[in-house]
Amino acid sequence: MTMRRIIAAACLMLCAAFGPAHPALAQEDARAMLTRAAEAMGGLERLQGLHNVVYTGFGQRAYFQGGGNITGDALAPTKWQALADVQRTFDLSDDMLPGGRALYQERWGQEFPFAGLFGMDFPRRETLQTRDQVLDHPLSALLAALHRGTTLGEVTEEDGLLVVRFTLSMTRTPAWIGIDPVTNLPRFTRWVAPHTNLGDLTTTAWFSGYLPFAGVQLPMGLMQVLDWRDQVNLMFQIDSYRVNVPAEQLPRFPLPMAGRPAPAPRAEVTRLAPGVWDVRVNGAGGAVVEFANRLVMFEAYGGEAQTLLRIDAANRLVPGKQVEAVIVSHHHFDHTGGLRAALSRGLEVISHRGNEGIIREMAERPAVHFPDALSRHPHPLRFIPVDDQMVLEDATRRLELYRVIEHSHMPNAVFGYLPAERILLEGDLADEAWQLHWWGSAYAANIRHYGIAPETNVPVHGAGPIPMTQVFANTRRQIEAAGEYCRTAEARGRFVMGCPVQYNVDGATTLEPR
Repeated sequence: MTMRRIIAAACLMLCAAFGPAHPALAQEDARAMLTRAAEAMGGLERLQGLHNVVYTGFGQRAYFQGGGNITGDALAPTKWQALADVQRTFDLSDDMLPGGRALYQERWGQEFPFAGLFGMDFPRRETLQTRDQVLDHPLSALLAALHRGTTLGEVTEEDGLLVVRFTLSMTRTPAWIGIDPVTNLPRFTRWVAPHTNLGDLTTTAWFSGYLPFAGVQLPMGLMQVLDWRDQVNLMFQIDSYRVNVPAEQLPRFPLPMAGRPAPAPRAEVTRLAPGVWDVRVNGAGGAVVEFANRLVMFEAYGGEAQTLLRIDAANRLVPGKQVEAVIVSHHHFDHTGGLRAALSRGLEVISHRGNEGIIREMAERPAVHFPDALSRHPHPLRFIPVDDQMVLEDATRRLELYRVIEHSHMPNAVFGYLPAERILLEGDLADEAWQLHWWGSAYAANIRHYGIAPETNVPVHGAGPIPMTQVFANTRRQIEAAGEYCRTAEARGRFVMGCPVQYNVDGATTLEPR
């Protein structure tokens, strides 16, 4: 048996002896382990005496936690966001905050074609972080676990590491810190947070490459892995630490937000034709279509509150008829942010067959620590697959559903068409707010392929329905802007994902030998 396993086994025997029968002793044992970790990092008194720590670095973060890939297939390539010019400042001077607070500053840009300049030009952003938001670094997490208001729990073993469970004051959710029994340094931390698509989402932050800085051992590598598909959510390399930085070198922390709360959102309803309405909240939504015995809604976009507002507004449109089905255009997490809410109302889900797996994953995940509408009102998933075409029809209405073609952003997508009303229902085929368009031929290609003749477009994104002439005018402008963006970037020696633009409104551009 290796020395590592001997130490781990001894600690486990101690935990087993004192844990169940003597909870106070078990907590004392957990505190002793955390104290040893603090000593390994530089000494408890040293750590608790720190005023601030600043690190800088760079890395990559998964777009939509892996829920924004081209398809919902677990083996689809991950879309990444590049993180640059990152600086995180830990203010450890306020003993009232477990683990202190942090100001996180970064520049990020998508490593894939994105429709907005804000996602391509690496603008500077900052976020104030407290409590569970600072548990992703061993220094702040260890100080939070040792805080006088923190409740310590049991000690367990996981893959040779000793794991201490703890709960921060004023929270009900557990967190964990895993300690290497050989070095006594923290190897990982873990916490649970709510997620509108995935229910309770557990993140494990892994630490590697400890080096001493001003007498404090700090990791140079940070990795975050989710309990959904073992998705790597963050890969980050630290390139500098500074300890107890003079105040004049530190960024100004923002003041807490004050003032009146934002007004409650409400659903806006617009009648498009007899039995067809546009219902949207906060600039996003889609159509609601009446059939003889029920209503069908397009998209469960945004989140729980937004989707329930749309369902409730739709249910007031026709006495005696309720929304009984939702058409999901594609799996992306913004477009399925209200999926669990829709399921809580018992709605059946209609989408491309390739989305069934990821939709089922979203539907079946628990929400115990952070209950949501689906956990409070559980319903089984009823999934209706679309292959190339499907028709929803009765004596009063015909709604045609088609698989989207020639669209690299969302290969497993569907759109709807009301032939009598000549209305097209879509998500991410067109958007009047987009600044850049990388898939500009897809809209016209689908119209030609399926032989349809829409006059009105009802997009998920945007202020509401627009005429087809405006759709194509917007698309041309956005394609031209994307081309100019590529030319400008290349002239500056920067080669951007998605450049050169491959499509115009009519189809793929002509290739030029290079």
